[in-house]
Amino acid sequence: MKLVTPSLLVEDSDRFGNDILKRQQFGDALSNLVTRSTDELVISLDGKWGEGKTTFVKMWQGLLKEKGIPSIYIDAFQNDYTEDAFISIASAITSYVDLHSAEAQNSSDFKDKAKKVGVRLLSWTAKIGIKAATLGIIKESDIDALSEIGDEVAADTSETIADLVKERLNALSKETELIQSFRESLSDLPANLTDNSSGRFVIVIDELDRCRPSFALEVLEKIKHLFSVKNVVFLLVMNKLQLEEAIRSVYGANIDAHTYLQKFINVETSIPKRVTDRYSNDIELYIRKLLQLHEITTWGDDRLIADCLTPLAQHFNLSLRQLEKVFTNLAIIYSTSEENHLRLVPIIVFIAVVKVVNPNLFGNLLLGKISFATLRVQLGFSELSEEEEDKHHLIWLLDWVRFSMLSESEYQEVDENDSIRQFEQTLWKYGTGRKRLLQMFCQKLSMFNVS
Repeated sequence: MKLVTPSLLVEDSDRFGNDILKRQQFGDALSNLVTRSTDELVISLDGKWGEGKTTFVKMWQGLLKEKGIPSIYIDAFQNDYTEDAFISIASAITSYVDLHSAEAQNSSDFKDKAKKVGVRLLSWTAKIGIKAATLGIIKESDIDALSEIGDEVAADTSETIADLVKERLNALSKETELIQSFRESLSDLPANLTDNSSGRFVIVIDELDRCRPSFALEVLEKIKHLFSVKNVVFLLVMNKLQLEEAIRSVYGANIDAHTYLQKFINVETSIPKRVTDRYSNDIELYIRKLLQLHEITTWGDDRLIADCLTPLAQHFNLSLRQLEKVFTNLAIIYSTSEENHLRLVPIIVFIAVVKVVNPNLFGNLLLGKISFATLRVQLGFSELSEEEEDKHHLIWLLDWVRFSMLSESEYQEVDENDSIRQFEQTLWKYGTGRKRLLQMFCQKLSMFNVS
């Protein structure tokens, strides 16, 4: 039995060989878009944390390789300790080109021009404490701002900084030529890469939303102004909502973060997640896979676990990573049980989920400090209808929760025809009653925490 879900290792040549969630069709569509578009293409791939974005792009890179499309992967989060995003991206490109360029001269030419651009960026940033992100790609408003700084500095008799501003303004035309030369060299690179039958070069940048906000935005700006050229395609992997929050943290709460982000992206897409297919949705498929991966001894409870967990996961819209945490909780409960112990699967699954989605509420369940009526409201079950055909497993599960949470006086008022009246029969052979039934399972789960 495994408490923690084993990591899925994706090799370069894997393609979609271990495609649990059936995402190859989306991968094919994305690769066709890359090869058939002639634009300067920047694509965003949006998805919640824990939805398998990184696993998908690793598999997709295997598919690209099979189709003769070279690609590199950059983890932005691992690089946000650097002061300049240009260096992170340019060094990743040059490292790949060194190994895969058909002509050494082309590789040397690109590296030389990248070095010159990098030097100009770093030297200007070091000289004066204002942003020098775009070199020659400066707007009129930026030039006006620089002029104003120069005027203010001159008024304060600081000739040194005023001279720096003047130098910056005078250097714009030369820097524009430098930028253009660098961009042309980058655009020519894909045609000189070995085993490239597509004429394209794909750069995947992952984990943008986990970076320092200032670094994440600098990555976007550098791609837009320096790296976005024909024949080079960027795939930016992100949680869009989190990245929009990063934009607001840098530029203020009043900025239209969605519109701002659109300036840097040509095409938006999102990680596919099938939740509406009753018999083949991502949640149910992944639950089956997790049952295999964790190798839990359930004494025949597998099917019931899946039947209880699937509607709960759909109700809370659990991510794949959250499902993995739920299975860690299930593994703890089953590993500390015996075959002849009382196992109420709907209760076990319920508390395993609640501990993931609402730890504070789990704490109240453990201490018996919450009523069933309050729990229904807090977890969004108050509008659940028995007439919804696909909710019968969820309603049955909640009936077990209600059965275990009602006070004695509340239980005595339950109608004799209510289905929970039959539940006590299940408990007879274990010599257990309703009292503290739910807390008993919560205590079992709370004995261990796995990080």
